[in-house]
Amino acid sequence: MKPVAYHRLAASELIQSAKFYEQRKPALGKAFLSVAEAILPKIQSNPELGKIGKLGTRSWKTKRFPFRIVYLEEPDRFWIVAVAHLSRRPDYWIRRLR
Repeated sequence: MKPVAYHRLAASELIQSAKFYEQRKPALGKAFLSVAEAILPKIQSNPELGKIGKLGTRSWKTKRFPFRIVYLEEPDRFWIVAVAHLSRRPDYWIRRLR
């Protein structure tokens, strides 16, 4: 099974979003991280089930939170390109692929 790696900005998005939710309500940030991390085994075992995106990417929508985990399958890993909020700038992360 291929490992998962995060683009440095995607990792930052994940952490900052968890901090935001934690400030709003105790334990909500941990819940967000759990939901986001639960997607990783799905990507690893069934990468083709993610929604087809731009430039060869795919994505999975999180449950309970308005985010998509955008990823690219590479020969040696799954690269998380973005932890993208659904109500914010669409496709802002595309420049990360260049």
